[in-house]
Amino acid sequence: MKKKILIVLMVLVVISILAIFYCLKQNPAVNPEGQNNTPINQNSVGENNQEMSQNKLVTDEFEIYLPEGWIQTAPTMGASAMAVNENEQVSDPAVQAINFRSYLAVSYEALQGKSVTEYLQAVKSGLIELVTDIVFTKDQDLTVNGRAAHAIEAEMTQNGVDFSVLLMVIEGEKDDVWVVSFNTTKSNWAGYKDAFYDVANSFNLKK
Repeated sequence: MKKKILIVLMVLVVISILAIFYCLKQNPAVNPEGQNNTPINQNSVGENNQEMSQNKLVTDEFEIYLPEGWIQTAPTMGASAMAVNENEQVSDPAVQAINFRSYLAVSYEALQGKSVTEYLQAVKSGLIELVTDIVFTKDQDLTVNGRAAHAIEAEMTQNGVDFSVLLMVIEGEKDDVWVVSFNTTKSNWAGYKDAFYDVANSFNLKK
């Protein structure tokens, strides 16, 4: 279980920073239809979906709205789906050096008999092992389309770049969770935060 968690975390938080660059070069992106995006209340998603963008990422298991201008791209190992803001303007030389663009990733994790609380603790412990300077800035319980969820906000430095991360852990159908990870630079966090929560709250499992 610990090994599986660490693999997922490495994809979502560390490895995928460089893997995004690889995906953009090696795999053509799929651009869902529509570009208009109207923010929604992060505590009441279902009743506001008609106001959201028609830019939607859809798989056999779930669907999730994307921020305006973001496109779906080929997921890295361990992720079910990914999307990136490929037209994001970057002026920081350190960010340019790793060709980073803000992105989101969705992954699935079987709990294998562990509670969600135990999983969340393992997530945080795993992140501390992988990124020793990580700082957790917020933890809160939420509800996403009627499903229990937990949001973790964190800050870290990798390759000379300060990053901000939002992990939204959403309970699945039974002994499992879905993790929606949003990754951007610390300087862009204030401009993205509300949109990230709106997008996370649009996550909907197909039944």
